[in-house]
Amino acid sequence: QGLVQVVQAAVGGLTPGQSYLLALSARADSAVDVEPLAPFVANAAGAAIVTAVGPVRQVVQAQSESKRRYLVVLAGTAAHPGAVVQMQARE
Repeated sequence: QGLVQVVQAAVGGLTPGQSYLLALSARADSAVDVEPLAPFVANAAGAAIVTAVGPVRQVVQAQSESKRRYLVVLAGTAAHPGAVVQMQARE
């Protein structure tokens, strides 16, 4: 047992009924070194509220702390991730 963190993302502009994956990626523009957080399916309006609960901080810090990770939405599933369809805003 231990602390858990919650990551919640409101996502829109997706294809209704299609499967997607909220994930962390080593690159903002591609599915490189992807760490899946939560699978989801877009609703009829092409949107979703996605919640990932778990040791998110440990996932982010699991590798080098100097390595930046990007929150991305990928088409597909955790078993078969596709292309990045959305990414977090860059600083």
